[in-house]
Amino acid sequence: GTAGNVLANRLTENKDFSVLVLEAGGTNIDAFEIDVPFFAFPIKPQYDWNYTSILQSGFNNRPASIPRGFILGGSSSVNGMFYTRGSANDYDHWARVTGDDGWSWDNIQPFLALNEKWEPPADHHNTTGKFNPAVHSLTGINAVSLPGFPFSIDSKVINAAHELGGVFHYNEDTNGGKPLGVGWLQKTVTTEGRRSSSATSYLASEFIRRDNLHVLLNARVARVIPDIKQVGIFHSYDPYISGPVLQVHASKEIILSAGVVNSPQILLNSGIGNSTTLSRLGIPPLVNLPSVGQNLSDQPVFSNPFLVNSTKTLDNLNRNATLLNEEYTRFNKTGTGPLVDIANNQIAFFRVNESVTDTFGDPASGEDSPHLEMFPSNGLFFGATATGNFLTLSLALVSPASRGSVTINSTSPFAPPIIDPGYYTSPFDIAAMKQGIQIMFQYLTAPSWNGHIISQFGPFANITTSTDDSTLDAYIRDSSGSSAHLVGTVAMSAKDADYGVVDPDLKVKGVGGLRVVDASIFVS
Repeated sequence: GTAGNVLANRLTENKDFSVLVLEAGGTNIDAFEIDVPFFAFPIKPQYDWNYTSILQSGFNNRPASIPRGFILGGSSSVNGMFYTRGSANDYDHWARVTGDDGWSWDNIQPFLALNEKWEPPADHHNTTGKFNPAVHSLTGINAVSLPGFPFSIDSKVINAAHELGGVFHYNEDTNGGKPLGVGWLQKTVTTEGRRSSSATSYLASEFIRRDNLHVLLNARVARVIPDIKQVGIFHSYDPYISGPVLQVHASKEIILSAGVVNSPQILLNSGIGNSTTLSRLGIPPLVNLPSVGQNLSDQPVFSNPFLVNSTKTLDNLNRNATLLNEEYTRFNKTGTGPLVDIANNQIAFFRVNESVTDTFGDPASGEDSPHLEMFPSNGLFFGATATGNFLTLSLALVSPASRGSVTINSTSPFAPPIIDPGYYTSPFDIAAMKQGIQIMFQYLTAPSWNGHIISQFGPFANITTSTDDSTLDAYIRDSSGSSAHLVGTVAMSAKDADYGVVDPDLKVKGVGGLRVVDASIFVS
């Protein structure tokens, strides 16, 4: 996964440590579909675990596709490359919950700097005023840059922020700890216009050649046996398994970085979880940790397309194979052109007003933490039409109150996990999304948008500022999907807390020699 490569790199800086990385997927080398930013969506099935949730009542009884990276680099090799740190409130909240000030915003800054290598955008344009250099690092490993190809809507998006002000104020750097407002999107893209993942950065050639760093691909972990620091599977027959069965022994520690879905699945298959549930399944319980697989949180998202009075959108590229091939040739020769980016150059964060939080409570971590994210796309965000040019404004709920779970219902370690994100099971979430639509319409009243929008498109054409509540509710539920930003299934808690799975040092409670290091440990 994403974090495992980071740890492998850092640990093997010490020549006395030897690290073996077990990766379930294959190599990222020569995988141009993920290397080229423009090709990021949709995720190609060969690089995806292809998980699907159970039917979601909050999505009007539809399942959700749950993308997860099945390739070296994990989800950092297949994600949208948005680089969003979160708010200072988020980290300070983690510090309070865990009782460990090391997780606070101020104390995490040196580690953000170790990760980030700020680079010029692919087109090397003047970026003055588009980010705050004081909160970024030039000396890390993972490349971060501003958009490297200009869109015709860029000036409209930013000018609208200046025209409206208030909640739409221009934010020079949304990664400075206070993300609210409208600003330029920072991306994990190199100055050569290629994806920067934990595989391309932390396992780059100068690192992966280390004598004490080893990577085994297509090696799917089934169970961990922490007392003897063993990784492998133990069975007489399993219909989900083909190929050799190996046992790997660690002399120091096992670090599980399998992600928000697979880390709890592996723990449960290892007998670490709710003892009663495991016993019912026929899995001998080793450690009773009922929080394993619980507290799942994801950010639902839906897209709102507008037909626009412009021909300078990415729709032409999406439906014209000849033009796309020409741009791909340009990309390979020069590292420039529209393929160096996805369809988004800006990002905006908002809070809902007190009419929502006073009624339903506030799940955000503090007053500088957003509830909603809006990102404009210079074209249809997904798919292509035969004609027309589009602007898409997508809304994501970034501080959801709903919680779900990842569980298992089989003794086979490779049977598909049961994923239930519980979308919109909290009334706060649907109320916040409804207000998000009102915020979006308000944003489009800025003079910069005059004459640009022709009409709304698709099911969104029926939505207005005066749409009745039940119609709005149905539109949101029918249109929403996963943002693939799952967290929380192996959550941190204080060392003496009787809930949670890992302590602030990310050691699994009640287990020796085992840590979990990935987004599953996020408190919220």
